[in-house]
Amino acid sequence: AANQHRPLRYIFASTYFTEGWGLYVEEMMKEQGFFTDPYREFCQVVMRLFRAARIVVDTSLHLGEMTIDEACTFMVDQAALSAGTARAEVLRYCTWPTQAASYLTGAIEIQRMRDEWLHRATGSLKDFHDTIAGTGRLPISLVERYLGTGSAPPVHG
Repeated sequence: AANQHRPLRYIFASTYFTEGWGLYVEEMMKEQGFFTDPYREFCQVVMRLFRAARIVVDTSLHLGEMTIDEACTFMVDQAALSAGTARAEVLRYCTWPTQAASYLTGAIEIQRMRDEWLHRATGSLKDFHDTIAGTGRLPISLVERYLGTGSAPPVHG
């Protein structure tokens, strides 16, 4: 509802922000002590490794450095996926380049912006979360400009 008056925030939506935010929040849950037993924390790490494997496969497929079969084998060996699930994942990467990589890449970028925000004493962690969540689904570079944590001047509004 808050973005109804800002339609460009829907047009310029980015999976690097939306998927990255989801993975960033998982890491925040770990930092804040929400994973109260080793099994839950282990599951979070395994899923983060899966997202890292996606970057390797997605990039390698589109650079021609891996075949579909090699990518499937990589996902089975490195991300512990079943052969069928690995094949479905790899075929999805072939049809939607860079989307799979957006989870971890976006999370890393949001973490970097958070670290810069806190280092500059721009505000509290809550302030950072409120501000970044209020940007909608903008591309990471525009979110960074809005926060004023990058080299570009902040964008207002």
